[in-house]
Amino acid sequence: MELQWPLILFTTLLAWSAGVFGAQCLYLLRGQGKKAQMPALIVSVVLLAVGGIAVFFHLEHWERIFNGFGHVTSGITQELIAIIVLFVVMVVYFVYLRRSGDEAKVPAWLAVVGIVMSVVLVAVMGHSYMMASLPAWDSIMQIGSLLGAACGFGPATMAILTACKDEALDYNAKVNLIGQLVNVVLVVAYLIAMQMTATAYTSVELWFDPTSPTQDITADGSTEPFAGASMIWSVVAIIAAAAGVGSALAGKAKGDWKVWGAIGVVCVLVSALALRTVFYMTGVSIYPFF
Repeated sequence: MELQWPLILFTTLLAWSAGVFGAQCLYLLRGQGKKAQMPALIVSVVLLAVGGIAVFFHLEHWERIFNGFGHVTSGITQELIAIIVLFVVMVVYFVYLRRSGDEAKVPAWLAVVGIVMSVVLVAVMGHSYMMASLPAWDSIMQIGSLLGAACGFGPATMAILTACKDEALDYNAKVNLIGQLVNVVLVVAYLIAMQMTATAYTSVELWFDPTSPTQDITADGSTEPFAGASMIWSVVAIIAAAAGVGSALAGKAKGDWKVWGAIGVVCVLVSALALRTVFYMTGVSIYPFF
């Protein structure tokens, strides 16, 4: 399947946004990173907005996207609802931050709601891509891979912001290491899940194209993550995710989160983009006649 970069950016940036907002809510519940709360909220809102704009470039006639909002069971409708609800939570969060000033006081219940809605947004976004005709996509691990990216993005971004605000926090090391480990595990898990779906294509060897009636449906081996070009991107995704764990360990050892937090963000970004590239390379339908 052709790479859909607007959608790759959409899913990656929204996972990043949800990760940052969820992380800052977690920090707040632990009484950490008060000075970084407002900058983190701004970053998460900007990422949410840019990701939302990116999705419009997927359509030749972007204005027709509104035609997809007619039914609540539509994946795009569910994504829109989740985005709006999360944005409303962010606005309420912003109001509390503004009222409390430097103390950065936000009710614990609101922080919990923020974490829950961050997870819900990523889950709904991933679920909209699950369809029976695309075995490599129709996996719970596909949603897990997006949640893994959010877990990697959030703490690393918060580590950068707290460092820029001169907040030396031991908590950065703990959440970054956990987040990066979760990401690498879920990246590998989804690649394995995609590899296992390759057998779903064995019953359909050829498809009928009037111009090329004997053309193989998977001539480039694109249904297998560890074959052809998809193998290269799979390796990149794993190496980048593993490097993210290394950045968390280095940050813990050196305490320089401006550098190692930034490296962690880059590692997660490269891993997420590479994994979504594999995602589209393996997006071959088992219903070629339809």
